[in-house]
Amino acid sequence: MNEMKWILSHIYNFLSGIFVASIGYFLPVLGMIHLVIIAITIDLIFGIVAARKRREGIKSKKLWRTMYKMIISVIIISLAYSMDKEIGMQLQIHRFIAWMITGFEIWSILESAGEITNHKLFRLLQHFMEDKVKNVTGIDIKNDCNENNK
Repeated sequence: MNEMKWILSHIYNFLSGIFVASIGYFLPVLGMIHLVIIAITIDLIFGIVAARKRREGIKSKKLWRTMYKMIISVIIISLAYSMDKEIGMQLQIHRFIAWMITGFEIWSILESAGEITNHKLFRLLQHFMEDKVKNVTGIDIKNDCNENNK
C-alpha cells in the first residue's frame, strides 16, 4: 500500500517532467507553431467579419473546423520537425509545411479583407499571390480553396 501511495503522490512530478521535456524538444519550432496559430486565428476573425458583412450566419461547424485545422496543423508541423531532426536529413520539411499553411491562411485573409473593405489593393495582392503560387508550384489556390470550403 505504501508503494501505491508513493506512486500516486509522485505521478504529478513524472507527468510534469514529461511535459517540460516535450516543450524543450519542440522549442526550436515554437515560433513557427505560434505563427501558424496566429494566422489561423486572424483568418477566423476576418472570415467572421466577412460573413457578417454578407449577412450570413456563423456556423459552429465552421468554428470547429478551424479548431481542428489548428490542432492538426500543430501536430503535422511537430511530427515533420521530429522526422527532420531524428532522421538527420537537411530537408527541413517542417519549415515548408508551416510556410504552406501560413501562405494559404494569408491568401484567405486577403480574400476576406477584399470582401470587407472592397478595396482593390487586397484583391490585387490576392491575384498576385495566386499567380505566383501557380507559376512556382502549379497549384491553383483559388480552385483548391473553394473546393475545401464546401
